[in-house]
Amino acid sequence: MLAAASASASLLRGRGWPPVSRYIVDGSSMEPAYRKGDRLLVNRLAYVGHKPQPGDVVVLRDPDERTRLLIKRVAAAPAGSVPTPRHVYVLGDNAAESRDSRHFGAVDRALILGRAWRKY
Repeated sequence: MLAAASASASLLRGRGWPPVSRYIVDGSSMEPAYRKGDRLLVNRLAYVGHKPQPGDVVVLRDPDERTRLLIKRVAAAPAGSVPTPRHVYVLGDNAAESRDSRHFGAVDRALILGRAWRKY
């Protein structure tokens, strides 16, 4: 799970939304790569004209609770499961602590807010 940082970095002020946003990791589903308290810069333009690729770490809205944000890694769908081109399969690195596509299935790409760009 993620929490929005107190302010968003913006390269395009006055355009209605920042292309780079800041978040704080609040959970253990992506350990050891991302730990509780890690701060992230998220590129919200990463998937304009491009689709997420396996291995990308993304910030997305929880498909069951849209106000909740998640951080997950894009993965290839398991054998026998073929998501549509509009959907991606996402997994947490720490399977024992992660609620992900193993629970809610492939997610619509429209729920993805951006790609984790930098951890600081």
